[in-house]
Amino acid sequence: MQRFAVKLNAGGQVTLQPEVRDGIGARPGDELSLVLDGTHATLARAEPGLARMREIAWHARAAGATPDPGEDPIGDALVAEDERTKSRP
Repeated sequence: MQRFAVKLNAGGQVTLQPEVRDGIGARPGDELSLVLDGTHATLARAEPGLARMREIAWHARAAGATPDPGEDPIGDALVAEDERTKSRP
C-alpha cells in the first residue's frame, strides 16, 4: 500500500500526483469515484455505466452523428444529461 499526501486548495480541489493517476489508470477528463467510509476515503476510476455512455454520446455528437430526435431516446437522454451537467455553476 502506498500513501500520498495531497493538499486541499481554497477552491476545494486537490491535485493528484502522476503516480496516483497512473496507479488508477486515470486520464484528464475521466470521472473518478470517491467513496467515504467514516473518515477514510477511497479514490478510484468511476465504474463504467453512465460516465461511459456520456463519453460515447459526446464522441458521437463530436463526429456529427445526430439522429433525429425521437429516433434514439437513450442517446437523446444522455446528450440532455450531458448538457445539463455542463451548465452547472
